[in-house]
Parts: sequence; C-alpha cells; structure tokens
Amino acid sequence: MVPIRNEAAKVHLVTCFADALKKSISVKRGGEWFCAASTTIDDSAVKAKNRGALVMQIRLRGTLHGDLRIETTPDEAKSLLEMDGSELLREAWRDIMEGLVKRLPKRAVDTGMFAFSIESCDLVESSGDHVLIGKMEVGRSDQTDCVMNVFANDELVESFQVAEWSVSRTRARGDEQPAVTPELGRVIDVPLTVTLRFGQRSMRLRDVLELNTGTLVELDRQVEDPVDLILDERVIARGEVVIVDGNYGLRVTEIVERPSAVGL
Repeated sequence: MVPIRNEAAKVHLVTCFADALKKSISVKRGGEWFCAASTTIDDSAVKAKNRGALVMQIRLRGTLHGDLRIETTPDEAKSLLEMDGSELLREAWRDIMEGLVKRLPKRAVDTGMFAFSIESCDLVESSGDHVLIGKMEVGRSDQTDCVMNVFANDELVESFQVAEWSVSRTRARGDEQPAVTPELGRVIDVPLTVTLRFGQRSMRLRDVLELNTGTLVELDRQVEDPVDLILDERVIARGEVVIVDGNYGLRVTEIVERPSAVGL
C-alpha cells in the first residue's frame, strides 16, 4: 500500500463525509445528532476481519479519486437504527448511506482545493486490503450509538498526495509575487478581459456551415478536468467551475503563467 505522508486532504475528505452523515441521520431518524470525525496516522493496511460487516463503497472522481469505503458492524448499525432483527438492516443502512451521498457538497460549489464528486456507490462485501484513514462516531447528546470506519484504496491514497503537492506548489508560487514597479503602478487598474475556456476541437468548414440549433459539439475535455483562464490568448490559470449567486465563476487551483508588464 502507498503510505500517507500528508494529512490535509484526508482530513478534508473524512470531515465532508461526517457532515453529510449527520444530515442524513437527522433526516431519517429525526432529532438532534452529532457526528465526530477523526483521522488516523497509521499507514498500515487493514485486512477485513468481519465477513458480516456492512460496507458501502463509494467511487470518487476529481482531484481526489479512487474507492472510499465506509464500514460498520451489524451490532453498531442496529444500535444506530434501533432495529432488533437483521432482515431489513442491510437496506436500512443502505438508505442512510445513500442519504449521505446525496448530502455531500457539490463539486462545483463547495469542496475547496481538494475537490471530488461521486461516480457511483453500492453495498459490497468486506474483502481485500485497504488503508484505514479515519472514523466517524455518530450519536445523540453525549452517547455514541455507532462507529464507522473509513477506508481508502491505493488510488485514493495516492490522490491525497498529488492534491496536496499541487496545492503546496500553487501557494509557493503565490509567495513569489513580484513587487509592483512604478511602471506597473501606472496601469495596475486598467481593466482586462479574460476568457474561460471549457475545451476546444477542430472542425472542417463544411461542419461549421452545417451547424444548426440543437447540434451537439463535443469538446476535447472531460467533465472533471479543470478549465482554462485565458488572457491575451495565453493560459494563465486553471480551475474548477463554481456557481456564485446564479452566475458562473472560477475557483483557481493552479497558476500557469502570471501576466507580466513587459512593454509598459
């Protein structure tokens, strides 16, 4: 397994899931609930011990991508759901987990630098080796009713490190901003037009002339790929599309090239 060397992305992810779990439980069960999130610094893989465990596997894509698993024992789930038998336990727990997924922050709205979205989710059998990255304790008042373990596969663990490296590099570049020279100071408030590019493609003139209302033009970029911010035909930054008061916006995740004052 790939060892986890950085913590911020992992804390961000587990906290997002804990907040969504609290909302899901409150809606399904009613009343006031708490969900305390914690992460572990133990890099060792954890082998599945309880074959009867309830396991929800969630496939992530985006800056953080890979398989995340939320696992608990039947006894813990019964305590949380206040169920005596086991016949309907699996489906009741699935309902809670699907409610969690629905209440995760939307990727284009509020997931910060460590962005992710949900590709799929389903109940699976407890098997294989995964890294234990954290826990979620759920309950009412000061009583914990259920403890859920959070696991990640190699791909997700690797994406933690790549994401943090990218953020660190962006911050380091931000610290290197040059001072404003007298020449630059004279034009620092001149308005410039920047363009947001979602993608592009080459088209023959024949195809362009045949465009009609409803024609679908496929771009060269996946939905989860960052978009380009362009100034004077140069890509100066990349980021993720967000919605701000009903308008499109860009959350910058990478500075590619800073505008210069050459020629002023």
